[in-house]
Amino acid sequence: MRRHSGFTLMEVLVATAVAGLVITAGFRLIAMSYRLLGEVQGERELIAAAQEVWLRFRTDADMPSSGKDDDKGFSWKADDESIPVEDYELKYRKVTVTTEDGRTAVIYVSE
Repeated sequence: MRRHSGFTLMEVLVATAVAGLVITAGFRLIAMSYRLLGEVQGERELIAAAQEVWLRFRTDADMPSSGKDDDKGFSWKADDESIPVEDYELKYRKVTVTTEDGRTAVIYVSE
């Protein structure tokens, strides 16, 4: 009886296939992570732009109703709106902030 020391062709093929699947899944996970990281960074930039515009409207009485900040890469457009509440009318501004890559956020600034 002879003992074989080594792997059969079938074992090598199965091991290669499993290794290929693991490597492919790893690369796909890395690609998805980079894509999601880009989306998160874009959302953070949008939130920062919206916060800055909100602060400008709250602190600057002469803030124009539309404009663009070329340095930071966003623009805004404000519309005056109101809601009747019993004997009072609640006035506010609906401000749409848009980044250069097309992301938008809507914020509301009370007067």
